[in-house]
Amino acid sequence: SISLSPSHNQQRPIAVVKHQGHDETDLSLNHGKPLNATKDGDSRVYRMVALDLDGTLLQSNHELADEQVEYLRRLDAVGVTICIATGRAPPSVYEHVKKLAFPKPLPVVCSNGARGLLLSFNNNDNEAEITAVSSAEPTLNRNQEEVFYTPVTGDVVRKTIQLAKKMGYCTQYYLDDGIYANPITSSHHRLLQVYKDITRSDIVVVEDDFELLINGSNDDTPGHRHGLPSKLLVRFEQEEFEKAHEAFLKMFCPDGPDSPSRLATIIPGFIPAADWFLEILHPDVNKGQGLINMCKALKVPIEQTVAMGDGTNDIEFLKLAGLGIAMKNAHPSLKSVADYTMEWTNDQHGVTKTIKSLRAEGRLISETDVIMQ
Repeated sequence: SISLSPSHNQQRPIAVVKHQGHDETDLSLNHGKPLNATKDGDSRVYRMVALDLDGTLLQSNHELADEQVEYLRRLDAVGVTICIATGRAPPSVYEHVKKLAFPKPLPVVCSNGARGLLLSFNNNDNEAEITAVSSAEPTLNRNQEEVFYTPVTGDVVRKTIQLAKKMGYCTQYYLDDGIYANPITSSHHRLLQVYKDITRSDIVVVEDDFELLINGSNDDTPGHRHGLPSKLLVRFEQEEFEKAHEAFLKMFCPDGPDSPSRLATIIPGFIPAADWFLEILHPDVNKGQGLINMCKALKVPIEQTVAMGDGTNDIEFLKLAGLGIAMKNAHPSLKSVADYTMEWTNDQHGVTKTIKSLRAEGRLISETDVIMQ
């Protein structure tokens, strides 16, 4: 996952579940070696798979492999529920939802659990339309229903912007489907370009310290959520990490990052070959809570979910799921809380290989199986 911290264990995973279409008679849906991921005598079954994107479902080049797309489509067709859970904002998820092309809306937990969406695209539209989605303007071929939204509090938003500016850092502000930033230096502009290249989403530059976004527009434009963002990203060079982390923890988590009195959830992370950052969220937000919210909306017991992830922001996600599985390439802190660590990496298609093993054991069932029970 992009939110990958080598020094912080406070966040946890949420998974992504996908569906595919084919007959159960296609043995490739079930062929796999037994997982043996749970304790002896544990015969629990699961009906939903939740998948992280970066470092989990996506390859290291941030692409979704055609082989995994085909398998997930077949799973969806036989009624296995799939959900995506990611730290990414919605605009940088669209191309992957478009490529999966499920016939019904795909559940997506995004912004590290701050937002939950049901997403689908009109599959007969030109594929090229999704290759460069503008975060400021919605695409016409997208169908999007918001399931839940937990924004950062107003006081934390203002204090984050002020402290970041004082320390010479750049802030990214996530409002609805827009991503906004206040770059000042050439370094800031370079970091924004790297982000755009990796996520394929646009960033709108603002010069008023986000005042218009915070206060809302004079014409009360719908959908601005009164200016409160789903998350903030504070970005800086690697050598600034310790100083930045300490300053923001002191401001928002004086009694510790896990204290009930904290004012915000802070997730440290880095973008390879670019920079390090701090992600600022509502204190009740993490991918695990996002999974709980999505399960409630879908009427799926969370005990019947499988979560797969790789990063420190997947810790709650894996711990709260019925079965939490870490990638072979996962951070050690995630492996330490997972029920099982798979033997494959994201580049070895570990997600689909592990799902095949669960199917082979009869541990992952479809909606048809649930009805028959």
